[in-house]
Amino acid sequence: MHKQFPAARLLAATFAAALMQPAIAAEAPAVELAPVEVANLYIKTIINHDEASVAKLNAYLRPTRLAGQQSAEYASYSGLKETDAKFPKETGKLIADLFPATMRAAVTPAAELLAANVIAAKNGAACQAIKADPVTVENGMQTAAVSFECQVVKVPVAWAAAAQQLAKSSCKVEQCTAGLQKIAATYTSTPKQTWRAVFAVSREKNSEAWRNDFARETFDEIWEYL
Repeated sequence: MHKQFPAARLLAATFAAALMQPAIAAEAPAVELAPVEVANLYIKTIINHDEASVAKLNAYLRPTRLAGQQSAEYASYSGLKETDAKFPKETGKLIADLFPATMRAAVTPAAELLAANVIAAKNGAACQAIKADPVTVENGMQTAAVSFECQVVKVPVAWAAAAQQLAKSSCKVEQCTAGLQKIAATYTSTPKQTWRAVFAVSREKNSEAWRNDFARETFDEIWEYL
């Protein structure tokens, strides 16, 4: 794994604004779902920002959240899409700022293209929950560990490191612009790599919704692969 861009953790955290904290207390969910099904909803909500999955996860968690005196919605689809829309400009500026001030305006379009391709690659990751381990019980809490995997672009050098290397290369404006465009192109034309991880969901009783109070932390690791 590559070392993260200095602001990469902050970039990933921007998506948290569209995700509310899950409830502490719980009651029966609207529908009964298996741990693998719930994990898939979290995956497609947080990684892919899939509208149908956001709606279904919100409906599933709503009784639990309301019982805990939390807002009814776990995730805001409009909020996630708004963050997606802002990502190219905001991250493009971070990339452009790596270059000398005299050329930042010139390289900004290419920097924004790179950022747009990165977020598209993240949202387009093909992910699937594979299987859940047998449920364990500790202190009255049931937990199921769900294995999942994602097919993510496999670039020669991750965007953050590649942009930093280019900025330090003393390239001229045309060369820097072309270099950023070349990095951006790798996010649309490279083979895939497999990211495998485990996502745990828990509940206090059989009648409660499976949930993960720190879901985003697991899925933020996808930035290590981009």
